[in-house]
Amino acid sequence: MRLVVKYEKQDRVKYISHLDLMRTLHRALRRARIPVAFSQGYNPQPKVAFAPPLSVGMTSQGEYMDVMLTSAMSPQEFCQRMNSVLPQGIAMLRAVAIDESLPSLMSMIERALYRITLKAPGLRMEEILKDFLFQPDIAITKSSKKGERLVNIRPMIHRLEIVGQNEEGVIMEAMLSAGSRESLNPGQLVHLLLEFAGAGEGSCCLPNIHRLDMFLYRGNEWITPLELGEDDGCGQADCGGYSL
Repeated sequence: MRLVVKYEKQDRVKYISHLDLMRTLHRALRRARIPVAFSQGYNPQPKVAFAPPLSVGMTSQGEYMDVMLTSAMSPQEFCQRMNSVLPQGIAMLRAVAIDESLPSLMSMIERALYRITLKAPGLRMEEILKDFLFQPDIAITKSSKKGERLVNIRPMIHRLEIVGQNEEGVIMEAMLSAGSRESLNPGQLVHLLLEFAGAGEGSCCLPNIHRLDMFLYRGNEWITPLELGEDDGCGQADCGGYSL
């Protein structure tokens, strides 16, 4: 049996690394007595895979993992058992059973939706955002094993708009490329936006970046990984409904 599980990473644990998060979830699977399948060979590993990782310092209500089980278990029971042993700040939200033959989440996910709260005193963000997105090329330098290269990230910004304001500042939503083929870190995007506005990050408070969900393209529409299976989860409200 194969489950796709949606979980959240709250403010309390936003500074732990993705590797530490993986270790925590592996330990929780053992403590919750989840019948996880293991790989064969000299060094068997649990058959658990993760969606594109979240950068340190960000929170999320849209993280995903893919778990292979050796015996059937209801998605609701999986969530309940895991939540009983997980530390504060990490919680399973919903799980669904999916076809075992589907590709990995990492290969299927192509976009992620973020909410960005930014304190930008004195900046006319609506005008700045409009001019910023009007650019045909927005270049950043990316490093790899082959060296450094300039990358145009404009095609990776599928939507970026101001959706409100509160006492913390201006609130934006950003639909960005995410996945194994191409990916844009929202922190880099904010840095470039402030640089374009002529404001160094020192003149603004650090942005609050929260991942809302991730999406893949299937059947001529954008869906969340949970929509790959039947909805049978932990009683959470529907997490879809975002405009792409």
